[in-house]
Amino acid sequence: MTKRHTFSLLCCTLLAVALASCQKFKGSQTVPAYIHIDSIAVEGDYYTYGANTANITDAWVYVDDQIIGTFELPATFPVLKKGKHKVSVYGGICMDGISGSRGPYSFYSPMVYEGLDLVEDSTVTINPVINYYPIGEGVMVGWMEDFETGNALLPTSQSDTSIMRVSGNEAWRSVNSYYSGKVVLPPDSLDFTVATADELTCHTGLLGEKPLYLEMDYKTNDTIFVGIIYRENNTQVQWPLVKVVPTDTGHDVPQKWKKIYINLGKLMHEHESASFFKVYLTSDLSIHPDYEQPDYVHPNKWRYYYFDNLKVLYRQ
Repeated sequence: MTKRHTFSLLCCTLLAVALASCQKFKGSQTVPAYIHIDSIAVEGDYYTYGANTANITDAWVYVDDQIIGTFELPATFPVLKKGKHKVSVYGGICMDGISGSRGPYSFYSPMVYEGLDLVEDSTVTINPVINYYPIGEGVMVGWMEDFETGNALLPTSQSDTSIMRVSGNEAWRSVNSYYSGKVVLPPDSLDFTVATADELTCHTGLLGEKPLYLEMDYKTNDTIFVGIIYRENNTQVQWPLVKVVPTDTGHDVPQKWKKIYINLGKLMHEHESASFFKVYLTSDLSIHPDYEQPDYVHPNKWRYYYFDNLKVLYRQ
C-alpha cells in the first residue's frame, strides 16, 4: 500500500470514528482515551488447525459491542469512553493478498477484554492473542498439508516436475514443523502444476454462500497461480483464482516466507453442480486469459517455490 493510500485510509478511519463518536458517545466527555495495538497473534491447537501462522493486517475493534473502527496495524486510535468497558478485537486480513480487499477473517474468534480500563488522554496498550473458532461452532477443516508426514500435492499430466519434501534451513520451522514442500525449475524446464490428490470434501451444495478459504505459507522467486480444478457437465476445468507474486527478488533462492488467505468459496458456489473440486498450484501463467507466455520462460534463471501449512477451512 502506498503512503498516499495509507493516508487516505487513515483519514477515512478517523472520519468514521468522529462520526461514530457524535452518534454513539453522546455525553459530556470531550477528551478521548487511546488504545494502542502493535500486532495480533494467533494461537490454536496444532493437531486440529496445524501451525499458527498468520498475516493479520488490521484490527476490527468494538467497545461495548459497538463498532469503533478498522485500524491498519500497528495502530493507536481514540475512544470516547472512560472507565472499564468491554473491548473486542477481531483479526482482519487482506483477502486474496489484495490490500484493497480487507475484512475480518471468518475463522478467527475475537479477543475480548471484559473490563479494559480507559483513561482520558492516556493510552492503554493491548496485545491481542486470538484463536480459531472451535470445530463444534461450525468451523471445519476440509483439507490440510504441512508436509510433516507426506505430500498430498501431486503433479498433473501437464507438469514438468513434482513437489518434494525438504527440511533444515529451507523449511518453514516451528515447534511442530520440520518439513516444507519445494519445487525447483532449472533453466531447461518449463512449468510445474500440482493439485490435491484427493477431492475436497466441502462441496458447495452443502455450503451455500458460507466462507471457504485456503491458507498457505510460501516463498518464491517467480509468479504462480493458485486455483481450482473442477468437473462440470463432463468437462474438466482448471480455473486460476489468484496471482501470487514473488516474495523475494533480491536473492537467487527466496528467503522470505509470506502467508496468504485465498477465497475459494465464490467460485465453488458458482459451480455447485460440479462433481469434484481440487486445489492446484502452478507456474504456468498461460492458462490465464490475461497472460501470454512463450514456449520457454526465464531461460537463464533457476526458479524456486516453497510451500507449507496449506489448509482449507469452511463453515457448515
